[in-house]
Amino acid sequence: MTVLVVGAAGQLGREVVRKAGATGDVVGLDRSALDVTNRDAVRSAVAVRRPSVIVNCSAWTDVDGCELDPARADLVNARAVGYLAEAAAEVDAHLVQVSTDFVFDGSPIGGELLPYPEDHPTAPLNVYGTSKMAGEVAAGPMATVVRTTWLQAADGPGMVGQILSALAGDGPVELLGDRRACPTFIEDLVPALLRLAGERVSGVVHAVNAGPASWADVGRAVAEVVGADPTRVVAVEEVALSPPRPARRPAWSALDCGVLRRLGHEPLRHHRDAVAATVARLTG
Repeated sequence: MTVLVVGAAGQLGREVVRKAGATGDVVGLDRSALDVTNRDAVRSAVAVRRPSVIVNCSAWTDVDGCELDPARADLVNARAVGYLAEAAAEVDAHLVQVSTDFVFDGSPIGGELLPYPEDHPTAPLNVYGTSKMAGEVAAGPMATVVRTTWLQAADGPGMVGQILSALAGDGPVELLGDRRACPTFIEDLVPALLRLAGERVSGVVHAVNAGPASWADVGRAVAEVVGADPTRVVAVEEVALSPPRPARRPAWSALDCGVLRRLGHEPLRHHRDAVAATVARLTG
């Protein structure tokens, strides 16, 4: 499998390049090497390299920035995906498009807060989610659209490292407690993503670490691993943030990985196990 990774300089792209390169041929292109918003440049880059798989890790993920510049959000997160899909079709490459939980609005299912299945109707609350939803459509019906949530770096400290630093000091550690999703660790996501690519799975697939949680929940889990007092972690509400954020976020956006189960793929481990492993890596 020859893999072309677009957006290779980001935390997800770097791990895809590393993992794909361990078992096959991989080419990683960052923003300086390929402007995904330039249709001709995209078609040329793909035609020259003729990959069997294209993994699109490029995106504008600044949720509040997208809210203030919808045109740029649409260009990067939707129209550029269409350019990649067009180029992929010209060389019979399989496109993997990475998407987000923010295509949902946080509403209960049948009166209960249940993880959203892949076929649940989308209803984004903000421009970012709207642009990513449009990107799912632009990827086309044969692409693998992998929705995931709250990505945590595989090669850096990330949020767990920030929590560790805060716990090393004195006093309370304030973390958001009124938004819950599935914290997902890139080192767990990428093998699942590459297997889907190799099997040329089409359609939407949810891939997240198990267990919905707020950032306050994650903070308490980190505290327990390092033997700190978990009550030092204080849950705060998003409305208390100053200055207020321009974009609305869903309070609930946990995802159900039903398609992965039906495909017989191994589920991603529970996020608490990933938290413990990350703490061990950062403190070992």
